[in-house]
Amino acid sequence: MLVEDHAAFRQALAFLLSHKSDLEVVAQAGSLAEAREAIEGPIGGYLDVAVLDLGLPDGDGSELIGELRRRNAGVSVVVLSETIDTGRLEGVSKAGAGAVLDKAQSLSTIAREVRYVGGGG
Repeated sequence: MLVEDHAAFRQALAFLLSHKSDLEVVAQAGSLAEAREAIEGPIGGYLDVAVLDLGLPDGDGSELIGELRRRNAGVSVVVLSETIDTGRLEGVSKAGAGAVLDKAQSLSTIAREVRYVGGGG
């Protein structure tokens, strides 16, 4: 699942990740509200990995980490953000993020982290 408010970036990332033979993007959201709707549906209980932006138009994407884990204890989370300070990094790590990446990372780095936190090493 991808949660990112910049539609062009989200769609490009989904397109590129979906072309990896071992990855599938099953849901996309551009806001907290859309993400909450998606995780409350049938897909929420079956997600392996969620890639979350922190800066969403209707709130902080880190709020979703706990919600995702309550719905699906086995879900792994990759935070993908433009900027993150040390205090916030500690907060998302404590909340359960398996990785925190800068949006400037290469697709191969993002895909590698998605595989790693999802248990596909």
